Amino acid sequence: MPEQKIRGVIVPILTPLNSDETVDTQSLRRLTNYLIDNGVHGIWISGTTGEFAAISDRQRLISMETLVDEVAGRVAVIGNVSGPSTQMSLQMAMDVREMALDGVAVTPPYYYPHSQDELLDHYRYISDRSGLPLWVYNIPPTVKTAVAPGTIATLAGEGAVVGVKDSSGAGELLAELNVLCEQGNISLLKFLGTVYRITTSGALGVDGVIPAIANLVPKASAQGWEAGERGDAETVRSCNAQLIIAGKVAQLAKGGGPNAAAFSGMKSALKMMGVLDNDTVSRPLRPMTEQEQAGIPAILQDLGLSNGS
Repeated sequence: MPEQKIRGVIVPILTPLNSDETVDTQSLRRLTNYLIDNGVHGIWISGTTGEFAAISDRQRLISMETLVDEVAGRVAVIGNVSGPSTQMSLQMAMDVREMALDGVAVTPPYYYPHSQDELLDHYRYISDRSGLPLWVYNIPPTVKTAVAPGTIATLAGEGAVVGVKDSSGAGELLAELNVLCEQGNISLLKFLGTVYRITTSGALGVDGVIPAIANLVPKASAQGWEAGERGDAETVRSCNAQLIIAGKVAQLAKGGGPNAAAFSGMKSALKMMGVLDNDTVSRPLRPMTEQEQAGIPAILQDLGLSNGS
């Protein structure tokens, strides 16, 4: 398994789908190269933005196999292997063991609520049996259970986990985790799952961000992070302006939930750019209507992406 420093903008890549909701592998390869060619530092595959909870395990494995092959070691790749139970997550982890992944991510089990001692057992069990670099994927808005800072620090101190993606939206968690890691001299890769901190997250003591909007504007995302790291205020302002404009694609849908609006908006835009062949989203997520999609070209023009650049 490749060893490299993981830092910066990791893109939670969309999963391009054919009309029958199988993985559109050729579009996935083009999207992968679009992201890497525009400077991103890593890719997070089969995550929430990748609609992992709505496609089959077989399709998830196809997406990971295809992406790892196309990346060919150019950037770090983290594969989300989460499932509703410990055993289901472990099985997916074992299925990807031979892939050249730089790590695997796991949420808490979902459907049943769980205590922190149960989460300790969950992560220790998967780490011990898979032998893979394991990340905590903390996303309580979707799995209903939050992984507490003390739990993450305990696991990291034991060597059971190497990283965390925090999509909780709670700044207090990161602040407490930073203190616990510093006090315990604990090594842990810390990433935020948000667009709002792309240009400022380095100052918060994290190693990077995992923002969905980077699928559409990878260059502004990567350059914004790098500018924030070196204190280039002018580039930070320019990149933030691009990120704000790009976010408008998720505001065009007049129906469906927020995830459908975001995924469908980005997929429709990338199809117009020639990166994707299809803009299919997994059922029951609502696709954008033609009337809603009519607002995308103006956004792409404002971004300078009308020609798929």
